Amino acid sequence: MRARLTFTAEAAGRVFDRAHVTLVWRAVLVFLSSEPSVRGLAIAAMIAVALAASIVACLAQRGPPHPSAPHPGD
Repeated sequence: MRARLTFTAEAAGRVFDRAHVTLVWRAVLVFLSSEPSVRGLAIAAMIAVALAASIVACLAQRGPPHPSAPHPGD
């Protein structure tokens, strides 16, 4: 049986935090750059970061349930 690649909830959270910072800086670069090739490269990098964050979200392990969430059967 193959082991499934997973990330802990903490690791996924760190990836999302870093992806958010990266996307913000890339967006600043897009708006400040007047060179079309730089804009295109920055947009391509933004797409790659967003896809990577989405993959991590799909592979992340679920964290413990929120304590105020209703439990089934209550």
